[in-house]
Order: sequence, then structure tokens, then C-alpha cells
Amino acid sequence: MTFLGAFLALLWDQLSPLHRPSQFDRLFGRYGDWVLTHFNAGSQAHGLLAWVVAALVPAALIALAGSLLANIGYLLGLAWSAAVLYQCLGFRQLNQLADELQAALSAGDRQRARSCLAEMGLADAGSLPNAELTRSALGQVLQLGLNRVFGVIFWFVPFGPFGALAYALTVPLAERWRGASDFHTAICQIMRWLDWLPGRLAVFSFAIVGNFEEAMLAWRGKDGDGLSTAAEGVRAAGFGALGLGDAAPDPDYVSGAVALLKRAVLLWLALLGLIWLAASSSLFQ
Repeated sequence: MTFLGAFLALLWDQLSPLHRPSQFDRLFGRYGDWVLTHFNAGSQAHGLLAWVVAALVPAALIALAGSLLANIGYLLGLAWSAAVLYQCLGFRQLNQLADELQAALSAGDRQRARSCLAEMGLADAGSLPNAELTRSALGQVLQLGLNRVFGVIFWFVPFGPFGALAYALTVPLAERWRGASDFHTAICQIMRWLDWLPGRLAVFSFAIVGNFEEAMLAWRGKDGDGLSTAAEGVRAAGFGALGLGDAAPDPDYVSGAVALLKRAVLLWLALLGLIWLAASSSLFQ
């Protein structure tokens, strides 16, 4: 069910892109603010408890509903898994925003570029010079690839809809609950744990489908002290896989970053398909 659910969700996302923030995203944002107001007592323990209430409880309820549907019929469970995963993704919209951003940067339309970046969650980059603006845009595209695709699919594989939704809900919570107190650092630490493995798998995927040597050198240089986040490592590896390094990027690199993400997604999907075929063939032996 894992491979078929991922395949159907990605196909659904391509045919009917999910535009984020969706109505569900807005409702969850209000719920996250309510949890923050009522659970923020300043300690890490309260931050952990707030995360459980805000992310794990809804994910568990959704997973329970999926289990009940799967007991009724396999196709119902598969459809539910694909629908939940679809709601957690946003890959096609990312592609569209990247295309608009590249066109705006190529045309020198900074206002349209700022609008695209704001939709991608990078609202404070509008005052940067063109070269740094393009580099920030590339980094944001690669980070969203981790947050909207690789992290979601990675946690979907072992834990189904529960894993995908728990990760997808944690990402906006880490953004909304930023701060200096122990309560706020708890969600940041949780995000680091959740991103650690999918981030490294994304790095290796970029290396395989891009410039292997440059991607690994860039990632090791960023991750050498062990203090960088998974997102920073993914951005560094993505730049290396594109052969960019420290050079000032051309706007065409934005489409190159999207193409890199697509190749990496196809690689993950192919691996899941091989595992599914191997498991299916063993059942008939």
C-alpha cells in the first residue's frame, strides 16, 4: 500500500495541484495558535506536550480512521492513505511558483519575484541584491523540497498516514512557534530529529541524480561541525549537485533546482516500486 499510496498521491498532486496555504492549513494554524496560548508555560516539557497535542493527536486520529477503512476494504484504505499524503504534499505548486520566480528574475521584475518568494515562505528577501536573491530563492526551493516532499514521503513509508501527517503538521508548528524560551526550542529540536534521516537521504539522492562529488563535498563542508540543520545540508548539497558552489547563480538555476528535485523524487519512487515488486513477488512464491 505504501508504494501505491505514494504514487497515487504524487499523481494526484500533478493533475490537481494543492495550493498552500489551503483551508486546512489556515484552520490548523488557528489550532496551533490556540495550543501555543494554552500550553506555553516556558519549559521544554510543555513544548513537547504541546507538540503531542497539536501534531501527534490529530495524526493518530487520521491514522485510526484509515485503519478502520482498511479493515472494511483494501481500496478504501489505499484511497485514504493517498488522500492524506496528497494533503501533506505541495510539490506541483512548488514547481509552478519556481517557474514564475525564474521568469520574474529573468525579466528583472523584483516585485513579482518578491511575491513568489513570499508565497514560498521567504518574505524578507526582497531587499537583497539580484544574485543573493536568486541564491536565496534556490535555497528555499530546495528546503521546500525537503519539507513538502522528502520528509513527508520518508515518514509515510514506515508509519503510513500517521507519519506523513505528523511530519507535515510539525513543519508549520516549528515556523509559528519560534522563540528563545525552552518551550520554543523544544519544537525546533523535534524538527531537527524528524529531518535528520530524510535530509541525509535527500542529500544522497541529489548526489546520485546530480554532480555527485560536488554535492558530497558541499554537504560535508556544511555538516562537518555537526551543528547545521538538515535543511542547511540539503541546500548545500543541492547547490553542489547543480555545480553551483559559491558562484553567483543565474535565474536559470531555479528551474535546474526543480529538475533536480523531480529526478530525486523519481529515484525515491523507483526504489519504493522495486521494494513493492519484491514484496509482491515473494507473496506468490
